[in-house]
Amino acid sequence: MKKIIFLDMDGTLVGANGYIPASAVKACQDARKRGHLLYICSGRNMAELGGDILKIGFDGIASSGGAHIETGGKAIFDAVMPVALSKQIATYLDDRQCGFAMEKNHTILSNQYYLSFWGSILDRLQADGKTDTFVSQILHIIKDPLPENYQDSCYEGVNKIVFVGNGNGSASFASVKQAFGQECEIFLASMPHSNDEGGEIGPLGVHKGSAIIEAAKYHGIPIADTVVFGDSNNDQPMFECAGTKVAMGNAKDSIKAMADYVTSSLDDDGIFNGFKKLGLI
Repeated sequence: MKKIIFLDMDGTLVGANGYIPASAVKACQDARKRGHLLYICSGRNMAELGGDILKIGFDGIASSGGAHIETGGKAIFDAVMPVALSKQIATYLDDRQCGFAMEKNHTILSNQYYLSFWGSILDRLQADGKTDTFVSQILHIIKDPLPENYQDSCYEGVNKIVFVGNGNGSASFASVKQAFGQECEIFLASMPHSNDEGGEIGPLGVHKGSAIIEAAKYHGIPIADTVVFGDSNNDQPMFECAGTKVAMGNAKDSIKAMADYVTSSLDDDGIFNGFKKLGLI
């Protein structure tokens, strides 16, 4: 029976250094040969999903935490935040010297504190001789700074706002959620080299779980025949909606507790072993 499989990216398919296990690539390609549909379901925006990731071959992409969905090169869903709300959030974070970036489909606009945060990490990695995919990702993040005097056009078409916290508590995950949790979806985000105060802010009612529902409906596949693989906090909505939930061995305990099955870790053939266990390959 045809399934539609949704894979989180970071921590599930892709390691912190950009490494994708060869066994995971084989599992993905073999599953598609058997007639299953394969989707990326990631917090990354479309501009961050390229290179070796797309070469694997996918039937669709749910990006920006489910705010934008494409299949066959066609957008089937796109949710953006109200301009006034995006501006209000940006002002709140700027006033607290908190790093943030506004993600549009193919652009990431970063404020000065976000640029400084990732710039210092980039300097450290390059000083250590690192040239991996994560370095390339940082270079992409910092290439589009917000202009000094923001125009309203900056706030148009924003799928998601990601922030890193400012370290002094005035813009922690908890404070941001308290300020905007009634108007937005806000999830804790585990980002490499960052503290645990960062998060993702998206349109109300839009998340990875809603992306599964939209994509399954588009393809005419029952929710019972959806399978998800994830590892982190922002994968929780996927696990709440999917028919079969698989947590990576390196997943957060809260995600493992929601899973039907816990496979091995990303670096220990977790995707391949999970696909095999479920009869997808």
